[in-house]
Amino acid sequence: MEPIRDDDGVVTGVFVGGYETTELYRGNEALRQSEERYRTLFENIDAAFCVVEVIFDDAGRPVDHRFVETNPAFERQSGLEDALGRTAREILPEHEQHWFDIYGEIVRTGNSARFESSSEALGRWFEVHALRVGTPEQRRVAILFNDITERKRSEAALRELNATLEQRVADGLAERNVLATLVEITDVFVMARDFDYKILAINKSNADEFERIYGVRPRAGDNLLGLLADQPEHQAQVRAGWDRGLAGEEVSFVEDFGDPGRTRPYYEVKFRPLKNEVGERIGAYQFVADVTQRLREQAQLVEAQEALRQSQKMEAMGQLTGGVAHDFNNLLTPIMGSLDMLLRRGLGNERERRLIDGALQSAERAKTLVQRLLAFARRQPLQPVAVNLEGLLNGITGMIDSTVGPQISVQLKLEPHLPPVRADANQLEMAVLNLAVNARDAMPGGGVLTIDAARESVRIGHRSKLRQGHYVRLSVSDTGIGMDEATLARAVEPFFSTKGIGRGTGLGLSMVHGLALQLDGELAIASEPGKGTLVEFWLPISSDAMGDDEKPVARTGGLKRRLGTALLVDDEELVRMSTADMLMDIGYEVVEASSAEQALMMVDDGLTPDIVVTDHLMPGMTGGELASALRARRPALAVLIVSGYAESEGIAPDLPRLTKPFRNAELATSLAALSPAAD
Repeated sequence: MEPIRDDDGVVTGVFVGGYETTELYRGNEALRQSEERYRTLFENIDAAFCVVEVIFDDAGRPVDHRFVETNPAFERQSGLEDALGRTAREILPEHEQHWFDIYGEIVRTGNSARFESSSEALGRWFEVHALRVGTPEQRRVAILFNDITERKRSEAALRELNATLEQRVADGLAERNVLATLVEITDVFVMARDFDYKILAINKSNADEFERIYGVRPRAGDNLLGLLADQPEHQAQVRAGWDRGLAGEEVSFVEDFGDPGRTRPYYEVKFRPLKNEVGERIGAYQFVADVTQRLREQAQLVEAQEALRQSQKMEAMGQLTGGVAHDFNNLLTPIMGSLDMLLRRGLGNERERRLIDGALQSAERAKTLVQRLLAFARRQPLQPVAVNLEGLLNGITGMIDSTVGPQISVQLKLEPHLPPVRADANQLEMAVLNLAVNARDAMPGGGVLTIDAARESVRIGHRSKLRQGHYVRLSVSDTGIGMDEATLARAVEPFFSTKGIGRGTGLGLSMVHGLALQLDGELAIASEPGKGTLVEFWLPISSDAMGDDEKPVARTGGLKRRLGTALLVDDEELVRMSTADMLMDIGYEVVEASSAEQALMMVDDGLTPDIVVTDHLMPGMTGGELASALRARRPALAVLIVSGYAESEGIAPDLPRLTKPFRNAELATSLAALSPAAD
């Protein structure tokens, strides 16, 4: 307002002026609404987005970039965690230079770039669209990308959505263009429509896919139902989701679309109500993403979880089996010890000695069965050394021939100059014999049993799933009846057998499988009905030189010379009684203790044993702990640990061990190998 004055300067009136600002206000409001809609779309899209600040060296060469903005999909698509504020070189030192060159060129020229490229450092392929944002001095590039590793298909750049946008306000044009470009170039299908089914906006990905499925291309302003007027079955399918979104519901579901005669991808479909600036519903919008690969990965995850449950079941079975086998060893120890002593002393007449010998043989068979149980439970004491596999296989060929019978031809195919493998020779022999017996039973009418061994280097993706390294692959194949998928899936389960009651324990393959895992190897089985079976067993190559075979220390029967005092410690009375008899028969005076604590008390009270023979697993103090306590008092005291299976925890590595059950000769051999006791 301004005053109006006459010639004398007296105010005679007021001049009032005004400007029409309605259009400016409407323009600002339209911009705000548009930005809000696009921000919502941006935050919900599955495409990855980031803004980087390109870093140049003193020579003007782009050498790195810093992440200054990322959307929620960035980490999922790129695999990079906690990237915001950090540089690419900091997160991924081996990131390739060509990425920095591309973004540096965009900063220099202002030209956007659309390309597909692989990142060896990330092990992925990407579809990328990048453009400069802000001023050139800010050196910032906006990047929208999708992981196309699995699909690796091109997606055309989409720009049609900009044609549907009305008024652009200069102050917010840059950000609006970025958001519009993000929606336009994403491979997520985006559409918005009003209550009359008129399309308000649709991106090119959606338009392309709609045309592929329904044979007609939609555009902004078209009526969605009108496009499908001659396809009523498709109209019903389209309305099913849209009507719920128009009613105000937030709808999400996964469904397959497309021609039934072609591959039908799976899509995750989301409908959300579309509201104006005052919260009134004006329609609905839709996001549709191809989730075929995600569903495939979920199915793979379910399979992996099932495999884990199976593994846990097998582990529980192993724990139970190992415990039962350990207790059974304690029962077998006095039985075998007593029978062995009666047989060696020649008591009874010929018939009675034959009965004793038969009972002892049965006990030995029971011992072998327990060894198989412990091998399955991965608790069988192993003595892995460098083993000459060629010599081992040649040495048991005769036994295999006699085991499988004359109707089966045994062929041994060994690669020349095989390196030594890290294994337990006795258990490896038992594993090969078990596989040979299984092959024999699979060829009731005769056939060919082939055993071959060759070097094999394991790399990433190898069928064995072993760690990378060098192995020897031992394979046993037959030309027998083979196995169907159901039988093959259960082949290594303990006690599973197809041989019928009384013809097998079902522990053969489970024992071999347990041995493979104990030796850091792997077992694989391939079979088809009528096409035979192939069992492959990978053994790690040993870095140790092969030594001479140990020569057992023989003890002359009827030894009467006194060897000193043996302190015998075992909480099982029958085991203690039998072991004491064997020790006395060998030549020791025996002092018994039923617990480690009692034995330690005896020593503290003045007992000076020459040797100590102790069980390991006992209530209270273990045998390993007792050995440590005794050696603290007498460092040179000879101690022999006796156990139903190898419990390495708490046992000094240099302590010799003897596995239950054992016979007199085995005990004598172990004691003879001990260092002489000395104070």
